[in-house]
Amino acid sequence: MIKINNADKDLRNKLVLNNINLELEEGKIYLIKGHNGCGKTMLLRLICGLISATRGEVTYDKDYSFGVIIENPTFFNGETGLYNLKYLASIRKAIDTRTIEKYISIFNLDDVKNKKVKTYSLGMKQRLALCQAFMEDPDVLLLDEPFNAIDEENLSVIYDLINSSKKENKIIVIATHGDSSKEKINYDKIINMSSGKIVSDDSF
Repeated sequence: MIKINNADKDLRNKLVLNNINLELEEGKIYLIKGHNGCGKTMLLRLICGLISATRGEVTYDKDYSFGVIIENPTFFNGETGLYNLKYLASIRKAIDTRTIEKYISIFNLDDVKNKKVKTYSLGMKQRLALCQAFMEDPDVLLLDEPFNAIDEENLSVIYDLINSSKKENKIIVIATHGDSSKEKINYDKIINMSSGKIVSDDSF
């Protein structure tokens, strides 16, 4: 479990997260909703430790591994998709090339894996980002607007993968300004944010 207790975040003299209290349990999927600028991305950054709370605390039951898409993923645009994934995998050395190739196939990128990322469409780049988030089998998935620019066929792949990840006892947090995925993903709680605050949460 990840617990956030009375957490605030000040950034450039502005309160971007305000008194956040949240518990994230293993084997559950959370949807964070709200307009652009409401604090969704900052909350994801707080959960995975990319930022620390100015006040309050974040505690972890164990040393979780994270698979993350936050804002616009950065790749080496002059290199191939496969090169990028191999480079990212080399940091932790947790997976081999065969596993990388498996996820390339899952996200239907076989035809472009040896092409430079600068030639990719937005949807291809998004699927490459999803590859890097999932491929190391992380304990926690934090996905910021993961459905942007994805066609219907690949949306089905992503929905299925997210739902199956829940069965593997992962913590999954998806942030989006819409709710078109509600009918496809087995969410356990929907968290609504506004002006850096959690204004409501609905459990199922």
